[in-house]
Amino acid sequence: MEEKVFKDQVIDGERFEFGKNWRAYLNGLTAEKIEIAKQSLAEMLECCDLTDKKFLDIGCGSGLFSLAASKLGASVYSLDFDPNSVKCTELLRAFSLSK
Repeated sequence: MEEKVFKDQVIDGERFEFGKNWRAYLNGLTAEKIEIAKQSLAEMLECCDLTDKKFLDIGCGSGLFSLAASKLGASVYSLDFDPNSVKCTELLRAFSLSK
């Protein structure tokens, strides 16, 4: 049996396209929000330095916490099933590398 592709699953009501919301969110992303995410992640992990650590962000959504982990020094691996979420994470990563 052939597996349904993401778009078919959305049409059939089996999945929600969270990535569309994340794209809108990124339009209002500021340096302050990135810093808040970084601090939030550091508090949750009870660690402010992730140098030489690997961070796996499953269901990365906007990519904000992937970026936060990267800013804390981690090697980051991000994945998501939603193609729009993947694109958001790629855009955020490219933007952060260009600065």
